[in-house]
Amino acid sequence: MQKRFLIFNNAKIAIVFLVLALMLFGCLNVYSASFVLTEASPGLWSPYVLRYLVFGAAGLVLMYYLGWKVDYHRLFNHTTKLFFLFFGLLLAVDLVGRAAKGAQRWLVFGPFSFQPSEFAKLAVIIMASAYLGKLMNRGKRADLLRLDSCAVFIQTLVLALLVLKQPDMGTSAIIVALVLVLYIIAGLPWSQLGILGFLLVVGTVVSVIIAPYRLNRVRIWLDPFSDAQGFGYQAVQSQVAIGSGGLIGLGSGRGLGKFFYLPEAHTDFAFAIFCQEYGYIGALLLILAFVVLGFAIYAIAQRTQDRGGFLLVNGINFLVVGQAIANMMMVCGLLPVIGVPLSFISYGGTSLVTSLMGIGLVISVYHDEVRREEREEPMKPPMPIMHDSYSYRTARRPKDRWKK
Repeated sequence: MQKRFLIFNNAKIAIVFLVLALMLFGCLNVYSASFVLTEASPGLWSPYVLRYLVFGAAGLVLMYYLGWKVDYHRLFNHTTKLFFLFFGLLLAVDLVGRAAKGAQRWLVFGPFSFQPSEFAKLAVIIMASAYLGKLMNRGKRADLLRLDSCAVFIQTLVLALLVLKQPDMGTSAIIVALVLVLYIIAGLPWSQLGILGFLLVVGTVVSVIIAPYRLNRVRIWLDPFSDAQGFGYQAVQSQVAIGSGGLIGLGSGRGLGKFFYLPEAHTDFAFAIFCQEYGYIGALLLILAFVVLGFAIYAIAQRTQDRGGFLLVNGINFLVVGQAIANMMMVCGLLPVIGVPLSFISYGGTSLVTSLMGIGLVISVYHDEVRREEREEPMKPPMPIMHDSYSYRTARRPKDRWKK
């Protein structure tokens, strides 16, 4: 597990370095994309930057605690409690949650608010990894026709339906997709996967048809310029911002899209502002950073013997890196607008903390695997004691020195 990864001594160091680098650029991007939204002087301590730093610091503390102080197996022992905790939180959102922009997704505690649905993504990964990991450790495959492996999928559907009610179809789809990926890795039969995929497609189509705004999103995705000043305005302005950056960009802080041309420039469409200010070269480097991060996490997963830890690391990889790729594809128009944040770059406290907690769990799996390898490493014979004036063989038989 201590094997070198590219220029780093090991994959853990690579992950920590890349996460901190991404957070640095994320902080700069939040500052650049948001300072026009406040009447305060455009200094470093704007409300948006301050909130990013506060949640980022909290996330780093939790990352350190989970990665260096907690054995991830302890979380596997409390999956039932985890389900009921998030069932209660998501139900509380429906009853007393704060509404904004037509959706009720936040719980408020004093000056802070958070989205339980973001934490639910990590929760379902932990739940599925615990259940399916036990099956794989016993040499069994996932099977939705057996109660011991379908229970977690039913729990996931319950949480996803509560998120869909907020309404938040994008996050609901991600929650189901994360667990479905883990089921596929755990050996779900192709026949069941085909039936399940068909049912999910039908459900998605029905949920899109019954909600006019979702149908408009699909229509605009296919042809955003058909309504460039209406429903397609955001998608068109996003592509304009990306294209206007050119090869090297307009320069840090000089992007024009954030001046009320591009809605949500500091949240879901932060990548468009990043491309406008740092150009195609900056965008390529950002994509490369996420690709390298994904391979570093994958390297840990491949060397993990515990099947629960293996599933946990892969699930978090899809959460952090997969979600980032989906966001960039959404901003570029390759996917419909579904409200997926760009990990470490977008402004969003709950998403940032969730990603950092996930990275902490990856490091916890890494440390557990290092300890396992140290326990199983065969004892090496002690090195012979060499003396200055005679060999090791002579030292074992001191009488031979006097033979003559």
